Amino acid sequence: MIKFKSFLNTIDDVLATIALLGVVFLTITNVISRYVFNHPLQWAEEVALALFIWLIFLGVSSTMKRKGHIEVDFFVNKFPKPLYSLSRIIRAIAIYYALIYVFIYLGYELTSQAAGKATSVIGINYKYIDVAIPLGGILMTIFFTKNLINDNFSRVKKKERGV
Repeated sequence: MIKFKSFLNTIDDVLATIALLGVVFLTITNVISRYVFNHPLQWAEEVALALFIWLIFLGVSSTMKRKGHIEVDFFVNKFPKPLYSLSRIIRAIAIYYALIYVFIYLGYELTSQAAGKATSVIGINYKYIDVAIPLGGILMTIFFTKNLINDNFSRVKKKERGV
């Protein structure tokens, strides 16, 4: 179980880093190839675009894991306690809706529909590109749930200590 948690905590970071390095390398290589040698690599743009899509959805997952998303809570923090708690519940429901329905369900639908399509130059099946959307949604859901549980447990512990 510990190995699985460790794997889960690092997989999005590793894959996003590889995707970022790939995008940067392919972009620089293609610019040099195009403007120095006057012979662009036609396939590089497609691969860089595919890696960029993976980078986006795995990067969002990594950010969710670290609670790095911007939260404008100036007014929410000034709410009375019952209204504050209600706003936290509504927020969690809205985030779960976006993660489960939009990213996972609709992402899976997009991946299924893209199974018969291929990129024009090198023929990568779009399902291998689009599967980043539901995969990122699953990872984001796991990390959001973990953070939600940890936040609630820390609030309960603070109450017990009288803080």
